[in-house]
Amino acid sequence: MRAAAILLVILAHGVNSYGSPDFLRPLQTGGVGVDLFFVLSGWLLGSQLFKELNRTQHINVSRFWIRRWMRTLPAYYVVLVFTVIQLSITKENFEFPYKYFVFIQNYDYPLHFFSISWSLCVEEQFYLAIAPLLLFSKRLSPNAKLILLLVLLVVPSIFRELEMFGHRNETHVRWDCCIMGVMLAHIYANKTALWEKLVRFNRVVLPITIAVFIGVFVLKYVPSVDASTPSPFFLSLIFGSWVLWAASPKPAPAVKAVVTGVNIVSTRSYSMYLLHPEALAACHKFMPEAPFVIYMIVALAITMVISEVLHRAIELPFMNLRERFKVSQSKSHVSLNAA
Repeated sequence: MRAAAILLVILAHGVNSYGSPDFLRPLQTGGVGVDLFFVLSGWLLGSQLFKELNRTQHINVSRFWIRRWMRTLPAYYVVLVFTVIQLSITKENFEFPYKYFVFIQNYDYPLHFFSISWSLCVEEQFYLAIAPLLLFSKRLSPNAKLILLLVLLVVPSIFRELEMFGHRNETHVRWDCCIMGVMLAHIYANKTALWEKLVRFNRVVLPITIAVFIGVFVLKYVPSVDASTPSPFFLSLIFGSWVLWAASPKPAPAVKAVVTGVNIVSTRSYSMYLLHPEALAACHKFMPEAPFVIYMIVALAITMVISEVLHRAIELPFMNLRERFKVSQSKSHVSLNAA
């Protein structure tokens, strides 16, 4: 699923890098891959937090934050620092972008560089909020928690409808998909009967969501139809269905083979997200006239190579380093040491 998300994003940004010709412009809708990332993050982190909460009746918020930061910040800061150094040399009157270092630039549009970082701000701000929220709600019944999450799911739509934002990439109008992931994690962990019903119901819904998603791309090729990109709330429903499918048992060997085949892309997706603009910039500079398919293949190949370097040199060492310190050890590691 992460592989699908990053490939959608690279496709959309690739079209923009290529000059957005009319015959390719509808493919920029692939930018909604970011929203798929949000649902996946909500699902992953929600699952971890509910598991800890159900097992210990507590959430170690500081450990959660430190583990997430050791996972996401090192690679981000490496790319950011190199970008800042480059711009300070090549741009006149370049101002130090302190907001980028504290993840608040999504409230300071337009972004003059590292434009993809707005989504990283949404996720980092989400990390800060979700663990305390679930900890404070631990005394609520499963039904009450579900109602709370449903309310939070709807709130961004209200903000958007009332135009309570400076830009649509601000966190309070983009957390729909993050909350959808958390809500699915809650249902999986605490409402088994409802989860099983949703899995059965999703057998009907999943093909519909896929058809609608494909239809959004197709309709953008029809001039007479004003097909706008779905809202984040609508996307949260579509991608929620996909995550529900991905989290359900899939006995078919073919499915397992596909999952195995995309594992490399999935595990490198964060580095790929950080670095794919550089690969596209290189292609735009050195091969702007190449056929689009060749352009994208080369861009993807460059992305994979430089992402592999970042993943192995920065991401993996810091992820492994988490188990070296008590404040960032996983719960299972802590329990094992205690035993």
